[in-house]
Amino acid sequence: MRTGEALIIILNLLALISFDYGHPWPDSAAAIVSLVVCIHLVVEKSRWQMIPAYAVSGGVVALGLAGAVSSFRSNHAVELMAAVTLLTSALLSIVLPVFSLPRPSGRHPIGTVTRVWTRTISPQDSSEPARRKLTVQFWYPAQAASGRRSPYRAKRGQGLKSHLGLVRTHSFVNAPMISGVEKCAVVLFSPGWKGHLTQNSIQFEMLASHGFTVVSVEHPPAERLPADFDPSLQENLDEYPREARLRAEDMSYVLDRLEEINAADPEDRFTDRFDMSQVGMFGYSFGGAVAVETCWLDERVKAGINMDGMLFGEAADAGISKPFFFMSCDGPLPSEEDLQCGDARKRLHMQMLDLDIRRIRRSLVRYGGYYLTVRGSAHSNYSDRPLYSPLKRLTDAGPVNPTTAFEIINHYVLAFFDQYLRGNRQDCWQEDCTRHPAADLLFHTGPPAVSTPQVA
Repeated sequence: MRTGEALIIILNLLALISFDYGHPWPDSAAAIVSLVVCIHLVVEKSRWQMIPAYAVSGGVVALGLAGAVSSFRSNHAVELMAAVTLLTSALLSIVLPVFSLPRPSGRHPIGTVTRVWTRTISPQDSSEPARRKLTVQFWYPAQAASGRRSPYRAKRGQGLKSHLGLVRTHSFVNAPMISGVEKCAVVLFSPGWKGHLTQNSIQFEMLASHGFTVVSVEHPPAERLPADFDPSLQENLDEYPREARLRAEDMSYVLDRLEEINAADPEDRFTDRFDMSQVGMFGYSFGGAVAVETCWLDERVKAGINMDGMLFGEAADAGISKPFFFMSCDGPLPSEEDLQCGDARKRLHMQMLDLDIRRIRRSLVRYGGYYLTVRGSAHSNYSDRPLYSPLKRLTDAGPVNPTTAFEIINHYVLAFFDQYLRGNRQDCWQEDCTRHPAADLLFHTGPPAVSTPQVA
């Protein structure tokens, strides 16, 4: 709950108490309430959770200015209703907070800029070329922390999540990129099935503060598939590999554009600032499958991370021969009972999870790589979502402390890209668990050359 919001609640409750005990505020008290509300609206901005409190504030100010306190005093039902209304706003503001992102651990200020690119493709079932609108946001080390803070989300069109546009990030819009240092390694990101391009801002800002340029890509919705990701239907499973390939091709297109603006940026911001020989990628949920497929598809991507995503596409069976890091939530493996369940949809879902586990294991055994499980984590712990509410039922977060999970994930994401993109060898792969006791990390050393695996 923000300072102005807390003051509005407290001042209105004090007003109700003073009315009840027959100590009406002078006219100046109404002015104090209205002043605090006005300052809050200008500085902190309004949000829908505070609408009940705004309504009570209007009533209190009107009563004070009209000198109608005596008549209000006798109506205890109205007074009780006003108190309940204020507490409702307080509860909503606590349950759905305007949260703060963790402070990035690096030394660089962070700049951000958004661009919109359009990729033209020739679909097989149509003579008309299709156009895919790709919203691309950059996070990069900035020259100085100056200018306007970037919102976490755009308020327009967010509905009940509109308050996410009020969240303060540590990034500054259009800040000049740092100069006089070596070129930046580039890390691509693909979000989840319906994910927003800012959904892993914790990792974006952390990497940018350490000198990386992060490029997050928001893909168009899949036209042939339901809005919600559902691996329990065969018709969906038939389409997911095609969608993973389509989004991986989006990422290759973005790489083409990055090479162009690195050579000559029309906005003169990124010209000759990227080291295109140091490109990595990570993705969350379905974006993790896209990261795997992109690493397999595009030789320019040198290393990748899959943050708790099922594998789809050609890379799912082929495996990943590049340095790769699989991150997983902490949940039970499918049992034999699950695999033979009478519920057809649950059975198919469990069978896909089992196949996914076997695919990851085969890739790790054949090609090597890393596998991390954060104890007590759930799927959403690999995104910013645990910050959206302290109620884990609303965020689907696991029992692990969200801050602990963020620290572990950031630690290994930075170490992985620092080693495999910038060549800075890390000691954390061999360290014991005293630093992060909730982290279970496995390292697999694969043979230098193997044939392509086939999954039974």
